[in-house]
Amino acid sequence: MSRYEKNIKNQLIYFLGKDSRTLNFIEELSNVGDLLFFGGSIRDICLFPDKPPMPRDFDIAINFKNKDIFDSIINKYKYKMNRFGGYKIKISNLEFDIWDLENTWAFKYTNLSPSEENLAKSVYLNIDGIVYNFNKSLLYDEIFRSSVRECKLDITLEENPQIELNLLRAMVFKEKYNLNFSKKLKQVYQNYLNESEKLVENLYELQLSHYKVTYLSKEEIKNELQYI
Repeated sequence: MSRYEKNIKNQLIYFLGKDSRTLNFIEELSNVGDLLFFGGSIRDICLFPDKPPMPRDFDIAINFKNKDIFDSIINKYKYKMNRFGGYKIKISNLEFDIWDLENTWAFKYTNLSPSEENLAKSVYLNIDGIVYNFNKSLLYDEIFRSSVRECKLDITLEENPQIELNLLRAMVFKEKYNLNFSKKLKQVYQNYLNESEKLVENLYELQLSHYKVTYLSKEEIKNELQYI
């Protein structure tokens, strides 16, 4: 384990340990299989190693060894099932989205075979292509690192059930991380603009429902689209 990967685990434990209930939950889950953290929590720890922001939520896919134990753990908490088959759980002030690795959308509906390495390849945006195995302190970050190195937001896996949401997220990430859109991503925006007169409105409304805050005004979204 490198010092870099050890720091990721220490930082996760620090965030989760702010409330003993959340850390206990993760320690319990780690007994049912390998916990694969992905998404914003890991991305920001890697981008801002000295002082990463507290995550809004934690996305975790589980490479199961024992699903029976999982059922006994999950039933101790209040949870909701989302429309893609994941579990949404709120403990203290932290939200967790828990997935069965083999049943995530990309592995069920594309040709990508389920594996830890392929989880990083199952995302729409390359900036999301990062996965951390909590149990083994293993990091899969080649796609993510390429995005940062080239300062470019690009499409990793074109098949995705939430493309408009990812187009919104790409705008937020462009501003947050000072990145540029690839030609391929610009073409997707163009295609959506050609098909819908309400793209600005749709992206703005998605922002409110997804983030619960306003990062971009309608005017800023409109201006961004004009220069694509």
